[in-house]
Amino acid sequence: MKLTLIPAAGAAMLAAATTAHATLVDLGACTGANACVIASDLSDIPDPVARNPNDGVLLAWDEVQNVTLTEDLRVDRVFDPDADFVGRAGDDFVLRAGTIVSSHYLQWDPGNGSARRVETTVSLDSQIFAFITADRNLFASDVLGLPGIDYNDFGLRGLEAGDTTIFDGPDVEIGWTASSPGDWTRLITAFSPGGAPDPTPDPVTPSPIPVPASLPLLAGALALAGAAFGRRRG
Repeated sequence: MKLTLIPAAGAAMLAAATTAHATLVDLGACTGANACVIASDLSDIPDPVARNPNDGVLLAWDEVQNVTLTEDLRVDRVFDPDADFVGRAGDDFVLRAGTIVSSHYLQWDPGNGSARRVETTVSLDSQIFAFITADRNLFASDVLGLPGIDYNDFGLRGLEAGDTTIFDGPDVEIGWTASSPGDWTRLITAFSPGGAPDPTPDPVTPSPIPVPASLPLLAGALALAGAAFGRRRG
């Protein structure tokens, strides 16, 4: 299915997306959490995403898969700052327009008897490109989120400087210590073999079609970003 992207501040806006299949493979060697879970269907994903779930569960789910960026996408941690599709925009890295990406979301909030810190190896089916961890970049990139899910753009949801993300091809070792309201990040990978049947997706160009009904929250999120991103820069 062809995907259309519409320009937006800091990222590209999604009007439609390919049907996602499982591209998160495993959350291995999980310690500290009550469970590390990959959502298998929509019923496993919180809607809306809530502050302070306090469940001690590291939850991950696949978002939009195999889309071509029509604008640079701001990210915070990259697997290789010297890659030819990685650039800089002020203090942020960017994945350059024209890059095919797939998106995944992770949620962690300690509680219900868990430790405060979770450690696990996140395995996917393609090269990991970047993490989006700062509030302002999470707000802007919610257009890569799973259609129909309310990401409830509250502040202080990104990672802190002491939270680790160690890249290793299609795997990344994470160690996150969370407090209120918890930790949320967007994980960006390369073209996912499990994300779409077509190995050569059509190129996409900006379109002047209206913002989809599922995305009106973005405007309010961008307005709040300046006030919200101060504590968590990733």
